[in-house]
Order: sequence, then C-alpha cells, then structure tokens
Amino acid sequence: MLFCLLLVKNMKKILFLLAFLNSNIANSHNLSLKDRALISHDHKVVSVKSVTANDSLEIWTNLQKTEYDKNIKSDYKIEIKYLEKKSDVKIIIYKPKKNIPKNAIIDLHGCNGVMGRQTQWARKFISWGYMFVVVDSLRSRGVDNVCKDYYRVPTFQRAIDAHTVKTYIQKNFKNIDKKSISIFGFSHGATSVLDSLYDSMGNNENPFKYAIAFSPWCSGLYTKINTKYTKLMIIVGESDTWTPPDRCKKMLTTNPDNYTLHILKGAYHSFDGMMDVQSYQGHTIGHNQKATNESYVHMEKFLSINKNAVKIKENNSLYRNLDIPIN
Repeated sequence: MLFCLLLVKNMKKILFLLAFLNSNIANSHNLSLKDRALISHDHKVVSVKSVTANDSLEIWTNLQKTEYDKNIKSDYKIEIKYLEKKSDVKIIIYKPKKNIPKNAIIDLHGCNGVMGRQTQWARKFISWGYMFVVVDSLRSRGVDNVCKDYYRVPTFQRAIDAHTVKTYIQKNFKNIDKKSISIFGFSHGATSVLDSLYDSMGNNENPFKYAIAFSPWCSGLYTKINTKYTKLMIIVGESDTWTPPDRCKKMLTTNPDNYTLHILKGAYHSFDGMMDVQSYQGHTIGHNQKATNESYVHMEKFLSINKNAVKIKENNSLYRNLDIPIN
C-alpha cells in the first residue's frame, strides 16, 4: 500500500524522467525551465570553501606533495565551491590572484574524473586570459569513474551541471562577461558538451559562447544539436577507436554553421593526457605531443586568443613529471 502511494505521489517525476530518457534529449526541445530543474534537482550553490592550492590538490587528485604544488600556488589562486547537498557537485575555480579576466570556461573532465590534466589545462587557459572552472560531476556524487558504465552519471546530467555552474558564475563574478562563458570537455565530458547545446538544456536562452569537445561520442543524436547560438569545435585523434572521428564527420552535414572539426593525424584517444601510449579497455590511448601542440593552435584560433594582450605567462616545466592516472 505504501509503495503504491509513493508511486502515485512521484508518478509525474517518474513519467517525466522516462520520457526524457526515451527521447534521448533530441526530441525534448520544449522542456520548461521548471522541468529541467526537476531533473537537475534545482541545483544552487549554497556554500563556499576557499582553500590553498596544496589542500585542493589533496582533495581532488590525491597527488603527493611536490615542487609541482608550490608552482601552482605561486601561479594562481584555487577555490573549491560546493553545490547544494542534493547533488554535492563540486567546482574547482582557477583564477589569477589579481585582475580576474573577463572570460571564463567551464571544464568537464573525462570518464575517470578530475585528474592532473585539469591543472595542465587550467594553466593553459589562464595564460590565454580565462578563468578556468572544473566541474567535478563524479567523485562529489560518490562515483570513482564511469569508464565502464557511462550512464552511472549520464552525460545529460553533466550538461545540466555545466549550465548550473554557468549561471552561478554569471551571478557571482561581476568581472566576468556574462556572454563570454564557454564550455570545454574530454571524452565523456566532451559528449556532455554536445548535450549542453540542445535547446532543451536552455542553451538557446542563455548560450555558451564557445564549445570545445575533445574526443566526444558523436552519435546520430547529435545531428540535432543547435549550433546557432554557440560555436562548436570538435578535436579528435585520427586513430581514436574509442570515439571514432567518422561519426563526427557526419555531424558536418547537418550542422554546417558554427561547427569546426579537426582530426589529428596519428593521435589516439586521450592524446592530450599525461600517460604514455598503452592499451586500456580494449583501446589504444596515450599522449601525443605533436597532436597536443596542434590542438593548442586550433584552440587559439577558434577562441581568437590575442597573446600580446595576456600578461600571465604559462609555466610548462612540470606538466609530465608526475605519474598521474589517465583521464
């Protein structure tokens, strides 16, 4: 009896969620903000915790103390903030100690969660004049990784996280141009970047400026995303068997406007990561410095980076000195 009452009481939520999943997001363009909030648990940032660089590294990467930590601490300030307890989604904010830039980019990690790669890219984006915001969608939900179970934390949920964080930045960082917030992701996170561009996510109402996806899963569903409001660039390795580039080519036929695709010769999945080339879950993955450098060039052009206008210098010296798990 009690089960029946609970079922009836929550039937609207259950039916809505089933309909949303069944549509694979692609046909959910008419969802109201209230309906989207129902799925996202109406996330709000309600508490803030500022920490030192060393403390934050201990929390989200389990790295041992090294000179790398000291370099980070001297380069910029790191803050950790938490979304409300319904989700406990954590964000890590990298920003210069002085003169917060006008641009911000939200980073969505890969299937293994937040790793050293995020710090690597934080340094790069700060050198380009961006505040870099990492969204920890996994460990803050008690999930280690989703590499074998992609739907444990679905990509559409992570897209909701990203839009929530975007709204938080718009409300709380007055120096950031509200129309200059972009999104960037890797693999599972890159697929979430594609999800974030659906009108059903609200991107037509409050769009990201740029969207960059490294090695996303370009399924047929993403031929229906809307690139009218957000410029999209996908970068993928030519030899990537985990997220094959051919699928992303098909998207060009249905999204010719504001969509750029770069396929990097000889690069595997996770070409910008810190691990040497190896086999992982039946696929070859690993670092390719040439491809990584090519991606920098493509991104600088895509984001219209003016290096002469950015005063913060990038420190590359310790990028690959650590034995950091893959991302």
